Amino acid sequence: METNKLYEYNKQKLINRYQYLGILGTYQTISVNLYQPIVYNNLNQRQHFLFKRVLHGLNVYTPEEIKSMHSLKRKRIKKVWRRAQRVINGWKQIICNRRANEIFKEYFSKSVLGKAIIDTDDNYVDDKFINRMTLKELDIKYEDLIIKFIQEGLLPQNFLSLKYVKS
Repeated sequence: METNKLYEYNKQKLINRYQYLGILGTYQTISVNLYQPIVYNNLNQRQHFLFKRVLHGLNVYTPEEIKSMHSLKRKRIKKVWRRAQRVINGWKQIICNRRANEIFKEYFSKSVLGKAIIDTDDNYVDDKFINRMTLKELDIKYEDLIIKFIQEGLLPQNFLSLKYVKS
């Protein structure tokens, strides 16, 4: 019986986390088992490479590989990387907005200025502002990023079922 309670607790914790991060719907559509956590260390080499390429762009290649790469491929990789950085920055801003609003609700809900700030949209993103907080500070894990990248179309919908193929 204890195992079932622990499973339910972990399941609810996972649901709350993904709901808070705004990726629960995507997770539910890509997950084989509805409440099976994604483990970054369990990705195969192909999945790992694709994720790192989206996250780090051309930095996953050696200078020799970049030189020998077709210019259109380099351009495409840079474009996807830039888009991923915009997605991460926007997501970090949304998470910060939500956390700030939680604080304002707790301490300033009675003041006029506090109410005005609380009423602002949590999903407001300023593309000119670069959020310098780290993923760790915001408690965003690589597993969360994978789901977000799938949600945004930066990784394929079948990413979790991709197999490693030696070339």
